Amino acid sequence: MIWLRGRTDRIQPALDSIRHTFSQYQRRADTQETIQLQKTNWKMVGNLTSLIIFSILLLATLIGVPTVLTKVKKDKTCSEITHWTTISTSSVHPATMIPFISQNMNPLCTATASWNSTGITVTGLPNGSSSTALNGLKYPHDIYVYDDGAILIADSGNNRIIRWNHNATEGINIGGTGAYGSWVNLLADPIALAVQGNALYVSDVENYRIQMFPLNSNLSSPDATTIIGHYGQGSSLMQINQVTNLLVPVSNPYLLYMADSKNHRILSWNSQFNYTSVVAGQTGISGSNSTLLNNPLGIALDERTFSLYIADTFNNRIQKYDMNTISAGTTVAGGAGQLNNPSAVQLDPSGTNMFIADTLNHRILLWLNGAIKGHTIAGNGNAGSSATQLNNPSQIRLDSNYNLYVVDTNNSRIQRFDLISNGC
Repeated sequence: MIWLRGRTDRIQPALDSIRHTFSQYQRRADTQETIQLQKTNWKMVGNLTSLIIFSILLLATLIGVPTVLTKVKKDKTCSEITHWTTISTSSVHPATMIPFISQNMNPLCTATASWNSTGITVTGLPNGSSSTALNGLKYPHDIYVYDDGAILIADSGNNRIIRWNHNATEGINIGGTGAYGSWVNLLADPIALAVQGNALYVSDVENYRIQMFPLNSNLSSPDATTIIGHYGQGSSLMQINQVTNLLVPVSNPYLLYMADSKNHRILSWNSQFNYTSVVAGQTGISGSNSTLLNNPLGIALDERTFSLYIADTFNNRIQKYDMNTISAGTTVAGGAGQLNNPSAVQLDPSGTNMFIADTLNHRILLWLNGAIKGHTIAGNGNAGSSATQLNNPSQIRLDSNYNLYVVDTNNSRIQRFDLISNGC
């Protein structure tokens, strides 16, 4: 009994230890089972979530793809206004661009579109008379059209720039005083203009300079800053000789293209670096081969492909230059007596179909991409001042609704030919 009691005193702690160890293993097993159960539950939740997401994506695909395909099919024959934006406006080569779509998404199917052949006089006197008053014009040469219907006019014979608001009865003087001169607030036959933000570029032809006027000035004849042409008439890269057209790309507003007509070349000026280069033609050399120009008066830029279209006036043709390579030009309109001193070219939203001011034929042509001839959409080929006639049209612009504005120079008026059908 004494021996058994002694053994019992030794065995009891051992049994307690075994029970404690077993209890720990049991708790661990229960914990593992709980964790496994939780994993299983979360796995089921994850699978269910994945199934829901997959179902939503599948449903969206089934609904969305036909919609996209339908839109692509619908828009296939229509043009959209597409512009480009530079990757960097400070250091990128001007040809390095990425696309974006502008907010104006009105379609224009140019091949089947139609315009009213009867023009509406929006500025100037309808009878074709010139005037020095603010309700008239004198041999205008260029315009800029705002989305709200207001237009800026290079009123060349009156040595001034006029702003004409929508439905106004007279213009507002915003540049020049009307007097011929070379002071900072005067102009001498301003013939071309371009807008970049609050800056207005003006080709002051007989002063052989490009002037920059502030558009946010409250003065009727503010002082301008000369940006090109500090050294008078000439053919160096610091000089110009009758710039007849100006163009600021949407994609790179630091560039200014100039049709330096009497130097038979197209110039590009970079305002950031004050650097000028020849991008088409050869300085001082006129000719009719693929590398030369002869008195080019008008330019237009397709910013999707970076192609420059040039009204090569004395060669009676439109030349197309790939600005990515800046090599020889390709004739895309003209030949066989079809054009007579074309002075302006503009592009439709596709960037390939052309509107041409066929100046000495007193008409506006629509020349489709790849066509061998154009067809008349304004003017009848005879000089006149009726609503269906033009007299030496020198510039053309399209507003946001694709109404056609024509600078009817020798009638001292701006005519608008309204779009009847977009053709889509």
